[in-house]
Amino acid sequence: MKIFFVASIYGREKNKINYEGIVNILKKTGNKVEADHVLKTRKEKLAALDNEGKVDFHKKVIDGVKASDVVVSEISTPSMSVGYLISLALDCNKPTVVLYSGEKEPHILSTIEKSEKLLVLKYRGIDDLKDSLTDLVDDASDQMDVRFNFFISPKIGAYLDWISKQKKLPRAVYLRRLIEEDMKKRKEFKA
Repeated sequence: MKIFFVASIYGREKNKINYEGIVNILKKTGNKVEADHVLKTRKEKLAALDNEGKVDFHKKVIDGVKASDVVVSEISTPSMSVGYLISLALDCNKPTVVLYSGEKEPHILSTIEKSEKLLVLKYRGIDDLKDSLTDLVDDASDQMDVRFNFFISPKIGAYLDWISKQKKLPRAVYLRRLIEEDMKKRKEFKA
């Protein structure tokens, strides 16, 4: 399973042990974990990038979220970018595990739309996470999307292209939302 790790680069110095511990736990379970954008990017280097470099970095991170099976984020350090990436993951229908330490629940959790794909865990230290994080990732993997391909007429294809541009969302997201709306209307359906 491909896991994309998201956390504040600016909070890495303060949370380095936790970030590395989380990534190590995820790797020990046999998952492919992408975390270099957090663990190896220094905030000074990021701040020194020109606009084109910042756009390239941002695109790589977004592509990483989209290419992953599950997103795991550590939100103990507030970050609008991390909040955006969590929202993006949920919009892409990715199971998303959110971790935090500290006494208070981070404000960002009150701003993210609730979803069955969003799994939240408060922890005290890395030792707390060894079993619970593995269990949470297993739960998240149970929620991974199933790929479903089918044939459509050129007319339907043209419509999907048009509606995709109008609504500024991928065709698959549009179709998924149509099906989800229909599922809500059908009271006899039990998942």
